Amino acid sequence: MIFSSEYMREKLSILTPFLPYGVLESWEDLNPRLYHAVHIYWLKFYGLWYNTHPKTSLLFWVHIVYTIVVLWLVCFLPGIGEVVYLLRRRDNIGDIAEGLYLFLSEMYTYIKLSAFWLKRKEIMALLEFLHRDEFKVKEPEHREIIRKSIKRARFVMTYYSSMCVGAVSVGILMPLAEQFEVLPTNVEYPYFDVYKSPAYGIIYIHHIYYKPATCIIDGVMDTILAAFIASAIGQIDVLAFNLRNFNLIVERRCKMLPFAEVNNKSTKHMSLVDHEESTRHSQRAVFKDIIKHHNSIIKYVSLIESAFSLASALQLMLSVMVLCLIGIQFLSIEEPSSHPIQIAWMAIYLTCMLIEVFIICWFGDELIWKSWELHQAAFDSPWPSTDSKTAMFIVIFMERCKRPLRVTAGKIFTLSLDTYTNLINWSYKAFAVMRNVKK
Repeated sequence: MIFSSEYMREKLSILTPFLPYGVLESWEDLNPRLYHAVHIYWLKFYGLWYNTHPKTSLLFWVHIVYTIVVLWLVCFLPGIGEVVYLLRRRDNIGDIAEGLYLFLSEMYTYIKLSAFWLKRKEIMALLEFLHRDEFKVKEPEHREIIRKSIKRARFVMTYYSSMCVGAVSVGILMPLAEQFEVLPTNVEYPYFDVYKSPAYGIIYIHHIYYKPATCIIDGVMDTILAAFIASAIGQIDVLAFNLRNFNLIVERRCKMLPFAEVNNKSTKHMSLVDHEESTRHSQRAVFKDIIKHHNSIIKYVSLIESAFSLASALQLMLSVMVLCLIGIQFLSIEEPSSHPIQIAWMAIYLTCMLIEVFIICWFGDELIWKSWELHQAAFDSPWPSTDSKTAMFIVIFMERCKRPLRVTAGKIFTLSLDTYTNLINWSYKAFAVMRNVKK
């Protein structure tokens, strides 16, 4: 099986420049790029990654032009059409809800993208921070922990984006079931009728391009935060392993350190050095590394919050509006049995919206509980058998772990499952108010 895998990689190596990092490359080095390679790949594909070319380079201006073209096709042109549609049907709350929930869900994707660009320094600092020595694999058992963490981050990005593209595919097929009387997204433009040929065909082809593109970009923006949190969780798992297997790490450290380094004695006096002193020295060295690792994780989580606090706050607040508008649109459909594709499209869209917010809240919740478990992991370490000074340091470390790590949205909402539950409650309350207004 290994042979066939290596054989296939060799045969497909020509595709390496066109695929995300880690698809054909080996994972043996567990490069931190693996966490975000898929996200960066798609942002580069649509010209939305940071322009790193010098301004005097032709590639810089080609990148600028390509980005503008993509933004015009997937953001500005659909947005203008949706605004015109809303203005022309402002007297009908059902039509407003139908157009507004799609408009908001698409526009806040690009609002998050704008926040992503504004936080360029913080994002690049996060990517660089993952390459710190404290985050590198040092024990054989760490490899599997980090590998699982990377797989989870890539799984979430790949399958969530695939689900979103599958969902919009239903919307793209909806005109077929409605005898081409509707478009996948309700848009209208001044000076011409979008439902007459050839305008209808051109706009429909445009929808086939822009709807999946918007979903992929949205999937990247929603899951890149989850990938950063997943990498932090992976490091916490490594730290917990080191604490629970403290004696094993110390034993390995003793074997690695030259005996003369332990207490600066010459080689001829090695046989006279007390073994306990060697063990004590290794214990303190191991725990010193644990403290450095923990401090690096704390700094890393603070950088995550600094980079994504604004974007996640906007996402949570706008998600409430979108969810209740979808409910209003569902109630506005007369004779639902006559519009099965439209009902299916809305149900799938609602599911995607719920999963979108659930992803970041679930990872945020796991970060809280994993960091809280460090307290128990430290308690499970053999601290009573260490010397009094090392034991005191471990007790102080346990006290420090009583304050779990967390990521907040705008310093207001904590990303957790409790926040997710509250968001659903707020959405339902807003939906109930709007339903009464409609009645």
